[in-house]
Formats: sequence, structure tokens, C-alpha cells
Amino acid sequence: MKCSSGLAVMCALLVMVGCSTTTHNLPRQPDEPKAVTPKISPEQQRARMIARLLSRAERALARDRLLMPAYDNAYDRYASVLQLDKHNQAAELGLQAIVLRYLDMARDAAQRSRYQEAHGYLDRAATVLPDNAAVGAMIAEQRKQTVEPQTPVVADNAVLLNAGALQARSETIKVQLAELAQRARNNDEMVLIVTGTDGQGRWVYQTMREAVKGYLLRGDIKVGSPARVEFLSPP
Repeated sequence: MKCSSGLAVMCALLVMVGCSTTTHNLPRQPDEPKAVTPKISPEQQRARMIARLLSRAERALARDRLLMPAYDNAYDRYASVLQLDKHNQAAELGLQAIVLRYLDMARDAAQRSRYQEAHGYLDRAATVLPDNAAVGAMIAEQRKQTVEPQTPVVADNAVLLNAGALQARSETIKVQLAELAQRARNNDEMVLIVTGTDGQGRWVYQTMREAVKGYLLRGDIKVGSPARVEFLSPP
């Protein structure tokens, strides 16, 4: 019995040692690989920043946010791109687009007789590319065209004609011209007929002459504005 018990204890010890040995001899499982964040080079970072700035600049340009509001306009973003890449063609074209937009706005304002506003747009355009000779020439040419027309000086001896009535050749204008013809005959005066077209001037002269048949109505015709009949004393 004692031998049998000792044998059992010895077998148990061998089993434990074997298990321990087996556990320690198992190959170690490798650790899970950690996700590696790809490194971005400074050149790539700059390219991404330029792309973002150009995208925002184009959106601002489309909304006519040209120079304003501050820090949220097309000009500032294109200028920022050129600080990162001084030869960036997209940014240079963007600044030229701002100039062209201001020129369009100036022409539109001038057509609506808002000349002061038009010159304000031209002043802004001049600040975008101040050292660009071609742009400066374009702005200078637009300034020449954006000039408030001077009110023509009408002589004291002139009678204005209603442009609309003259265009329609209405009965009202015919009555007025007949009265002017009578005045020319009574005072023996010459007349200078000023109208928008030569055809209108000829019609005015013919209408006045028919109103004083038998009298030689002396006068001349001139294209100009405003439409009028001027009375001139004979030499």
C-alpha cells in the first residue's frame, strides 16, 4: 500500500512538471501590429493648404466677396496662396478675375448714371494688382469712358423740343414748330435746328417751312442734344 501511494504521488508530480514544461515551451504569439499613420511631408502640407485656399477663394469670388469682408474675401485668399507659392498661376488668374469683375461693376454703374459709384469700383480694382502695367492701362481706359456727360449749354434764345413728342411726330410738336416758324418770320430770324438725327432735323425744318408758306425760312440743321430750335439774328 505504501509503495502504491508513493507511486501515485510521483506520477502526480511528473504530470505537474510536464504540464509546467509544456506551458513554458509554447511559442509566444506576436503582438498585434499598431496602425502606422503615414507621415506627410512639408511639401504635401503646403499643397493641401494651397488647394483649400484656392477653393475658398473661388467661392468668395463667385459671391462677389472681392475685397470685403475682411479675412473672408477672394483677394486675401489668393494673396495667401501667392505667399506660399509666388508663381501660382491659379492665384494670379484669380486676382485678374477680381479686377475684371470690378471693371464690369464700374461699367454697369456708369450705364445707370451712377458715376461716383463707378469710380469707386475702379479705385478698388487699382489696388488689386497695382504693379501690373496691363491692368493699369485697362483701368485708365475705363476711367476715360466713365465720365459724367456735361449738360450742354443751351443758348438763351433756344426753345427746347420734347424728345418723345419729336420722335412720335405728334400734333403737339407740330403746333409748337408752327409757332416757332411764325416767330422766325415775324422777327426775320434765322434758325438752328438741333435734333438727335439728321432725319429728325429735316422733318422739323420741313414742318416749320410749311407753316410759313411764301416765306423763305433760313436755317441750318445740326445733330446734337437736347433737341431744340435756336434763333439767330441775321448778319
